[in-house]
Amino acid sequence: MNWINGLLLLVLVQLGSMSDVFCQTEEVSRVNEFWTGASLKYKLNKKVAFNLDQQVRITNNLNEIRSTFFEFGVKYKFNKHFSTRFQHRYTIRNMERHVNRFSLDGTGKFNIKPANLELSYRLRLQHAMVTFTDEPETFLRNRVQIRYKAFKWMKLFARYESFYQFNDKTRFRRNLYAAGIDLKVNKKLDVSLFYRLDQKINTNNPERRNIIACLVSFEI
Repeated sequence: MNWINGLLLLVLVQLGSMSDVFCQTEEVSRVNEFWTGASLKYKLNKKVAFNLDQQVRITNNLNEIRSTFFEFGVKYKFNKHFSTRFQHRYTIRNMERHVNRFSLDGTGKFNIKPANLELSYRLRLQHAMVTFTDEPETFLRNRVQIRYKAFKWMKLFARYESFYQFNDKTRFRRNLYAAGIDLKVNKKLDVSLFYRLDQKINTNNPERRNIIACLVSFEI
């Protein structure tokens, strides 16, 4: 299976970029957060689907709202393995630092049926602009994920993602690690529970966010 070999090679490349975390020598600030939100999904046909998301993120050890955002997206499925998605997100933050964000994804998914595993890779080009300062942020994000189908109604997953920034000094800026459970309540309702570690790297003020999330998805 040549596609499995290629995906495993990609995982090794991703793991190589993790070395920035272990080379970090500055004191790291730690923050605890909780994310919650809901998503509405609508399938126009077998190839085209739309999503509308709203999410609230609580930070400062769960003492204040860090941000809330609204996101609209459209997905096009080329075949059972490959798809693309365009999304626009508007984030409301404190101090008038609201953000407009646009992203374009390319995703590949492959099943290993005997092991009940799903391997996926997502490449995302993301551009965001702070509305008050016009400060741009452009990232290339690489995400590798593996999911295990424990039951028809439950899947376990783990993922890693790197952020490569193009503005100012081009370098890796963040690493994300996550593990959790996807629960299928019924045909229309899904719940995702996960822990996520968000690690800033290559900065004078490194930060580590410990995040617990509970997200609900409805299909209409």
